[in-house]
Amino acid sequence: MKIKALLLDIDGTMVFKGHAIPGAAEAIEAARMAGLQLRFLTNITGQLPSTIAEDLQRHGINVRAEEIHTASTSCARYLKSLGDVSCFFLMPESVNSMFEGIARDHVSPDVVVIGDIGESFDYACLNQAFGYLHKGARLVVPHKNLFWFDPRGVRLDCGAFILGLEAASGKQALVTGKPSPVFFTSVMDSLGVKPSQTMIIGDDLLTDIAAAQHLEVAHALVLTGKGASYTESDVPRPERLWPSIAELSRFLAQSGHNTD
Repeated sequence: MKIKALLLDIDGTMVFKGHAIPGAAEAIEAARMAGLQLRFLTNITGQLPSTIAEDLQRHGINVRAEEIHTASTSCARYLKSLGDVSCFFLMPESVNSMFEGIARDHVSPDVVVIGDIGESFDYACLNQAFGYLHKGARLVVPHKNLFWFDPRGVRLDCGAFILGLEAASGKQALVTGKPSPVFFTSVMDSLGVKPSQTMIIGDDLLTDIAAAQHLEVAHALVLTGKGASYTESDVPRPERLWPSIAELSRFLAQSGHNTD
């Protein structure tokens, strides 16, 4: 199979719990030597692409900020496309700059926007968001991941709270990040590649692999990060199972890509 572009997950695929996945840096260099276009798609909501790129570079992984697409950047782009709307944000302050120019309303917003604010989630802010939804506001979220990992261990993610708000309000959240097909197709369109020329690699069945299968894109589940708990009874069933991203180098060589 000859591919032209790779869409790669970051947390759990390139790095995990503050450490680089062994072989990740070499895999990225092999992909660049093969002439592939690379984009890194992540549901990380609390960091700017430039911050994520700096962190990856500290781990020896050669990634540029412009190659990173986050669920938050996608969310900001979507909200700005709506035109004159007002929003109530429960988003990390670290990404406030992404949402500059969007009206903020704590009285009667058109849209409620919720990302991962970690330990700042409490009854007061969630009930405030629920009140706006009950009055008719729409719910827009970067993603609905239920949990993630950091050096301390497993942590609740914003999806756990979003599901509760959906149930209480009867509103279905519009997801702008993974596994939204639009998130992936917009990146492929920007690269000028078709699904048949693309491969998605990640550690999450419900975001990376589900999206790949929906779009009929070649894909691989890495058995690191969330993928470490994969069992054969899990669904969806991935097309390829790799021990880690380090397998990418061998895959490219076997599929006829020159990585020398």
